[in-house]
Amino acid sequence: MKILIVSPFFPPFGTVAIVRVSSLAHELIKQGHELTIIRNEFDERIDKLSDSDEDLLKLETHTVNVDQSVRYFEASNRYKSVFREVMNKEKFDLVFITAGPYYTIPLCKVAKEEYNTKCVIDYRDLWIFDMRNKMEFFNPYNLSKKTAYFLIEKENIKYADLVVTVTEEWKQILKRVYKKKDLEVISNGYDDNLLKKSQGSTENPYQDKFVVAAFGKLSYYSVKHSIDFFKAMKTLNKKYPELLVLHIGLPEKETNEAIKISGFNPKNYKNTGFINYVDGIEMLKKSDACVIIDVRKGAMGTKFYDYVFVNKPLVYIGKKNTDLDNLISGFENGFSCYDENDALKAINKIKDENISSLTNDKDVGKYARSKQNIKYVEFLETL
Repeated sequence: MKILIVSPFFPPFGTVAIVRVSSLAHELIKQGHELTIIRNEFDERIDKLSDSDEDLLKLETHTVNVDQSVRYFEASNRYKSVFREVMNKEKFDLVFITAGPYYTIPLCKVAKEEYNTKCVIDYRDLWIFDMRNKMEFFNPYNLSKKTAYFLIEKENIKYADLVVTVTEEWKQILKRVYKKKDLEVISNGYDDNLLKKSQGSTENPYQDKFVVAAFGKLSYYSVKHSIDFFKAMKTLNKKYPELLVLHIGLPEKETNEAIKISGFNPKNYKNTGFINYVDGIEMLKKSDACVIIDVRKGAMGTKFYDYVFVNKPLVYIGKKNTDLDNLISGFENGFSCYDENDALKAINKIKDENISSLTNDKDVGKYARSKQNIKYVEFLETL
């Protein structure tokens, strides 16, 4: 098939937003499909670029002049303009749209109405019904914006030949709201194909530390629970001066806020800045425990699968009865925590009892992204 992938974030961007679509793109190429890309332009001066996707960088690529300063409707119009230029020149069997960002969603209607081309929308995250904080969600200003966006989402989901998301909970939300039958779940996973290429690393600059690590987002989804985490770390630091919170990924204003409010010593926090996936996993392997902070009920963040792969004790801090809460607590050394005291007890137990693994289950391959990609390609080929 000739497939047009519309993905604002795509290599050479270096961000977690490229991981899902990049991995699928590799599998599509492997299966003999021809890909063309539409993505955002990037500033060649920035240092947050991926260097691990040479095959994807060779693909025919069209760029759109959009960055975070461009508002939704203007960004959407710019994408429509480039999309029509590409579609007018070439015939595609399928248009594949990633979300978010969500200004690409209206291209689904354009693909179907103007070009009679099949279209798939892939939801890495929910749009209208992404609820992290009820007060924020039901804020009158936010509700007014969501009302306008709701009509856009509803119309374009109607035109989609297939809508894919990453959790069963999110699938059911979209199904109930939009009465859509053509919905599938393709989970995320750890990128086993990339990790096979890893040579490993013997260097460990923190070997004299007790390292509690987060890969990717740390405080982004809940400053409140991040404050609980850092308060617990502050208490533990008195008992274990060698304790270090290692944040592998881009810095966050939310984390800086949580550290300040909690009173945690910032000298015992290390942020690496952007680091490529394989190197990030190597750093994670050398940690003593991992932490994931999230409050979304149906979310299954990409990094969860990476934590399973490195097989280190995993501490969840967030709301009760979320999908992550229930899943992590099912592992032998998965700890579900809902406040500062829970986090304190969990990490203290890991340290005192020298707990070194998340699970004794040898079949972690079921969490590999390659298995999900094969399943995904099968769906696309049967449309």
